[in-house]
Amino acid sequence: MDSQVGYDPAPDGWVFHEIPQRFAGRAGPFYWRVEGPPGVGFFSKPHHGNLGEVVHGGVLLTLADMALFTFCRDVLAGDKAVTVTLNSEFLNPGPIGAFIHADGEVTKAGKSILMARGIVRAGDTPLLAFSGSLKRLSQPAPVDLP
Repeated sequence: MDSQVGYDPAPDGWVFHEIPQRFAGRAGPFYWRVEGPPGVGFFSKPHHGNLGEVVHGGVLLTLADMALFTFCRDVLAGDKAVTVTLNSEFLNPGPIGAFIHADGEVTKAGKSILMARGIVRAGDTPLLAFSGSLKRLSQPAPVDLP
């Protein structure tokens, strides 16, 4: 679905994709880079902020976790995966009202474990450095949905 009603227009080179209303759908909205290296981002809004009036660290970590899957998407080739590790270092506060995005790369792609690293930025300002690993699931995880 590409319905962008009520959302900020996608920045040049990025596209909005509506996510089903699970956690990621409520944490965004998120935008994905169309061409070039994989990337994912969002426009920070007041509801993403903490009491210090900057983007909450948990929001940046959510973006980093989503970015791991974005970077590994082609290697996963449709397989399901889960996050095993997510390491991070906060570098600068995230401004409210900015387009914040994650760029990165796959560093190792084994049969069952994939590793990636990246940087979350607002413009040219680095906000968070991160790395992590994903475990490819050999069969779909059981899901009980209402």
